[in-house]
Amino acid sequence: MAKTVLVVEDSAFIGDAIRNILEPHDIFVLQEDDGNKVLDLVKSKGVDLVILDLMMPKLPGRDVLERLKNDPQTKSLPVIILSARIDHARWDPEIQACDKFIAKPFKNEDLIESVKKLLKKK
Repeated sequence: MAKTVLVVEDSAFIGDAIRNILEPHDIFVLQEDDGNKVLDLVKSKGVDLVILDLMMPKLPGRDVLERLKNDPQTKSLPVIILSARIDHARWDPEIQACDKFIAKPFKNEDLIESVKKLLKKK
């Protein structure tokens, strides 16, 4: 059975690229560009993993991550942060709550490997 990954990314181009990378690996991809909708979407769609951009226009990825990790229903949900803001990743305790940090630009193989590894753990 296909696993479901939610890509929270304000760039449709990057979201579509991630979909094209993951779907051939039997991974169903949902996309959302509004961080405010993530918690409800995760709960209603049975999401298995979230790929989250930090720099989002409506609600920053850091706040989305905090909401996911503070909710009893979603706190164990694996989250990969995919961001060009690598300077924050090393020092920011909220970002350290994610399961994996991948810097943009990323290698397709790194993304696939990370997603598959975290989905196996779930």
